[in-house]
Amino acid sequence: MSVLRIGIVAAGVVALIALMLPAGAGAHAERATFFPDPNQGDFPTYRTDGPSLVVCKPNSRYRIAQIADPDLRRYNEELLSRCTFRDIQAAVNRAANGYRILVLPGVYYEKPSNGPAPAGCEDVYQRTANGQFALSYEEHRQCPNAQNLIAVLGDTDGDRICDSKCNIQIEGTGDGPEDVRINGQKTKLNVIRADRADGIYIKNMTVWYSDFNNIYVLETNGFRIDQVVSRYSREYGILSFTSDHGIYENCEASHSGDSGLYPGSGPNARHGQPDVHGHVYGIEIRHCVSHHNTIGESGTAGNGTWSHDNVFRNNAIGITTDSFAGGHPGMPQDSSKWSHNLIYSNNNNIFTDDRDAYCQNTPWEERDNRKVCPTFQVPVGTGLLIAGGNANKVEENYVFDNWRNGTMLFWVPAALRGENDSEKTYDTSSNNQYLRNCMSTRPFDLSAVDFTTCEGTRDSNGKDFWWDEEEGNDCVEEQAGCVDNDTQFGNCWSGNQGFDGETPSSDPVDVLLPMCPGLDVFRPGNADKQAFLVPCATWDPMTNTDPPGCDWFTTPPEP
Repeated sequence: MSVLRIGIVAAGVVALIALMLPAGAGAHAERATFFPDPNQGDFPTYRTDGPSLVVCKPNSRYRIAQIADPDLRRYNEELLSRCTFRDIQAAVNRAANGYRILVLPGVYYEKPSNGPAPAGCEDVYQRTANGQFALSYEEHRQCPNAQNLIAVLGDTDGDRICDSKCNIQIEGTGDGPEDVRINGQKTKLNVIRADRADGIYIKNMTVWYSDFNNIYVLETNGFRIDQVVSRYSREYGILSFTSDHGIYENCEASHSGDSGLYPGSGPNARHGQPDVHGHVYGIEIRHCVSHHNTIGESGTAGNGTWSHDNVFRNNAIGITTDSFAGGHPGMPQDSSKWSHNLIYSNNNNIFTDDRDAYCQNTPWEERDNRKVCPTFQVPVGTGLLIAGGNANKVEENYVFDNWRNGTMLFWVPAALRGENDSEKTYDTSSNNQYLRNCMSTRPFDLSAVDFTTCEGTRDSNGKDFWWDEEEGNDCVEEQAGCVDNDTQFGNCWSGNQGFDGETPSSDPVDVLLPMCPGLDVFRPGNADKQAFLVPCATWDPMTNTDPPGCDWFTTPPEP
């Protein structure tokens, strides 16, 4: 097919997508938000001193008695004598800057937060009940529990910078996350919301049963989510949005309708360059396990994020980043990195006809917690997908037993995210690098992996690398969210190995995958490959679960 013919077909794809995609599909329902100043704020550190408030339940004494470690048990017994709060929100309300909130073993339902609308909040509560979720920050300040079981709101003067309840640390004091459980009971959109709450640190607890996000960090400069277990969220487990200087670590996320971990609209100012502190990546995800979600980790406009030393397994898809859904600041996506991760067995098909019928006919409140109902479309059986992203690095990961593809990379036209400037149509995907990954090889010991080698037993992906063959235009410097156009890289693949030193399998074949640094010249993609995006983009969980011509929702055969 000639280049001219490919260009004509691709243009038709853009037009069809624009016509067929539901308005606002996949948009993050939130007020207009802004990125914090990357040269202000920093990553929070754990504190063991400073003013503190203690929260407990009537049965905390019994639960403390079950702690095996005598020193930890004694510490909790001492804290129990200081307990003055039964609910975490009450302690947050009392806390000032720099306070630690120590939460003793127990199950926290936060019943006062589920009470009737306070005086003056009736309209906000009613609009929330009617599905109008994008409240202003001021409305959250006025009515903090309209949508949130626990709300930490740090800006009192409207300048989007924390001045009250900054550097709050909320910490479970048991010997593991299961000792302190915050149960959202599926009643609120968010179990914990940290909004302009710079410096917040959440540690050592289990959070579950949100109607949207178990933990939600918004417009916050400096946050840390440490030793947290997230389960059974209707959409997202742990989500950050237009935030900076954030760390997810030592976490577990499972059974989310969208993503277990979601660093969306990540720091947008770096483009691979360090901030004043020397930090190249503003969001870091490390030592986490994300499983049995629709997506293990995702991030629309997930910029400036580094995910390393994690496990993404048994999801419908392991990892995605994209410039796909509209309404997200920082488009198009760029400059994230995945290294030293285990990405495997992401073949969990939750798009079957039986699951579709169950999800359509079973209200959220009545669903089996382990039957995930997907809220976003993905190609089942894929390890890592970059759907319209630029200048990302995928290096030294083990990627195996993903029955469709180990990795996928394809162009997403700007029209799909609601960007109608024709000059931006081909602003993805460019400059992505795949370096020294070990493909289709299961390590001998999953608990002790040397990512600088490629050793183990054969456990094949469908294809190790899949590319639509598009090399997008480098973004112009003045276009917000894009990579500068002076980079010398194109999409490229170098140093990757298959099982026992074999050449990794690929589509297109290996000789057509550019070696690094790649060819930094625009080229249109393979129109036949790109055409499949049109029907898949029209998926809707209630009205169009099996778009004709889309095979994303069929379990691929095991290779």
